[in-house]
Amino acid sequence: MNYFREFETNLAYHFSETLNYPFAKPHWIYISLSHKCTYNCQMCGVVKILKNHELPTEVVKKAFNEIAGWKSDCVITLTGGEPFLRKDIFELIKYAAQRKLVVEVVSNGSLINEGLADKIIASGLNNIAVSLDGAKASTHDYIREKGSFNKAIKALDNLAKAKKQRKKGPQISVWTTIMKENVNELFDIISIVENLSVECLVYHPVIVAQDDMQNTSDQAPFWIRGDNVVVLKEQIDKIVEYKNSHGLIAFLHDPCLWVEHFNDNLTKKDWKCNPFVFINIGPDGEMRSCGVSFGNIKNMSLEECLNTKEAFQARNLMKNCQKPCLQTCWAHPESDSLKSIADTFISGSGNDRNKAGSFKKASNLLSSYQKILEDYA
Repeated sequence: MNYFREFETNLAYHFSETLNYPFAKPHWIYISLSHKCTYNCQMCGVVKILKNHELPTEVVKKAFNEIAGWKSDCVITLTGGEPFLRKDIFELIKYAAQRKLVVEVVSNGSLINEGLADKIIASGLNNIAVSLDGAKASTHDYIREKGSFNKAIKALDNLAKAKKQRKKGPQISVWTTIMKENVNELFDIISIVENLSVECLVYHPVIVAQDDMQNTSDQAPFWIRGDNVVVLKEQIDKIVEYKNSHGLIAFLHDPCLWVEHFNDNLTKKDWKCNPFVFINIGPDGEMRSCGVSFGNIKNMSLEECLNTKEAFQARNLMKNCQKPCLQTCWAHPESDSLKSIADTFISGSGNDRNKAGSFKKASNLLSSYQKILEDYA
């Protein structure tokens, strides 16, 4: 993203939040194709809800067409359930890739044998993420299912070999959920994924309910509390030191906030949601953010869903949430203040030969928002 486009995007998110109006399109678009899964993971529970729903192929393609027309910086995450249970998964990936959309898939790895791994690497995906929730088989298997650790490791190995053979393909990632069962193993997961040629490792704290991000509670299953919070801090220190030397790990916020999250001390001063950054589309077609539904893509466009009365109410609820969930898909801190937006724009202009033209475009853009503000007042 060039510096003017970044400026444009940050302003859109800033004024979207300020005026509760969708000037900005969502950056993260999660599409749960169905909740069918090969596992029944203890910290997930989606297999228990919307059991008989599955998004039709043509509905998903219609959504892709609309997103492609946005011409904005979006990432589509196909999830579930287990996405590779869908018979049309590669048809959908190909359709999205042809429209130059950025698409990733999150899988538990249970189905990724050599043949499927090769199809994934050749599919046009931008990122394939496999969940790994322990450095030991006993830990991961306890959380998910007996034998699931070895399947996840084998899936990553198959993907790495297929990518090496084809000499190109999607980024291979591991996603790890932070919880009390694996708090002692968070750092050790690094050496496992290193040996498997994984290119990106992402940690995210456990939540209480998949359909209610605001329902955080230190009494929840898998919550880190007491002495384990001290262990978490020690793990974070080692992880940060490793990242500073070797890369590999992707932080979308300060990992020290994980400690405050589990201590239930996190406030809006530390972490502020931007409700315009993320949407989730369920297998029933309902568009949601933070569990609140505000339109159905089976009979409405994405744009129509984002502009319903319920969408405005849902975003207002999120803006006023007092219990930050710390999920990386929700925040866009770059847009929090106009000063930081302007500072980033000025520093990004650097040696731009058309700096004067860019500054004039920026001034005109700010003037347009000023007029909107005046009309709004």
